[in-house]
Amino acid sequence: MVIRANYPSDHERSKTTTQAEKDYGCIPHMTFAEYSDKLKHCFTMKRKNGILEARLHTDGDSLQWGAPAHQGLHYFFNWAGRDPENEVIILGGSGKDFMRGIGRLDKNGVWQPATEFTSAPAEAWKMYDFQYYDGTNDIEGQVFDIEVPTIGVWNGAAFHTDLVLFNDITLATEDAWTTEMHYRVNMVPGDGIQIAWRELMGRKRYAYAELTGEIITARKALALGMINEICPDLEATYDRAWEIAELIMRTGTRTTRRITTQILRQAWKEDIAKELRGSFATEMYVTATEHSPHEVNYWQWAKEEAELVKAAEKKGKIIRPRIDGGREEDEIK
Repeated sequence: MVIRANYPSDHERSKTTTQAEKDYGCIPHMTFAEYSDKLKHCFTMKRKNGILEARLHTDGDSLQWGAPAHQGLHYFFNWAGRDPENEVIILGGSGKDFMRGIGRLDKNGVWQPATEFTSAPAEAWKMYDFQYYDGTNDIEGQVFDIEVPTIGVWNGAAFHTDLVLFNDITLATEDAWTTEMHYRVNMVPGDGIQIAWRELMGRKRYAYAELTGEIITARKALALGMINEICPDLEATYDRAWEIAELIMRTGTRTTRRITTQILRQAWKEDIAKELRGSFATEMYVTATEHSPHEVNYWQWAKEEAELVKAAEKKGKIIRPRIDGGREEDEIK
């Protein structure tokens, strides 16, 4: 492999755009210092030689999914995407799990439900402001607004895996796992995750996973082509992400990196443009008419099932989705 010797001087090229904005009287982009401060409630960020690392968090630990992160994500994609000094973006989680659950902790550490995600008729307006608007802009922002290579870091448990799967490269910790919860909590899967899962694992596998709530471990995700590599733990995964980011920086030039990224994402863009807003509206319609719950016990049940599945996997066994659950079986190959 040929490695260009002028790294990181090629990154200096991006800074000329910042100066040119001033020289030509353009509206300046928001600086890294500004948006990293504005989004510090849900992101921990650092940047070196054009590589931006952004870790989602709640109070420095695993993310509690709710309006703060749902809104903060599309602001991040917009602001970081417009910053010409970002050349590669690493997006991932904090703590043991990528996502701890839905809701928030109060000042006493007691879990509170995400009332902003209610489907109660009297508060139906929240479904647009806090779900549809933020959700569609999250997906479009990640795939359309970011014009540099991206690397996703998936640590531990996660349910909104679109945030790591829509990246150009995805790395996972050994203990990473997920389940597609929409159908299992009486919701229609239309918020964009269906596009990621369906394209990466294939239509037949996705239909099975969606309808049964199948647990997808890191090993299974790798076998299905959903991720690229598995690393031992969180910090090892971020270290590997930085290594890959530096490799990307040392090969193609700034313009080649950015335009190559558009080629890589062409299929995502087509699928999202054709499907996302209509399917998301359908999800919201059914959520409203069926009063689908967001605060349910399924995520806790899924955690228990995931531990059984991971334990069986180490023995060379599988656990298929079943009504009684938890039964180790031999896989027929």
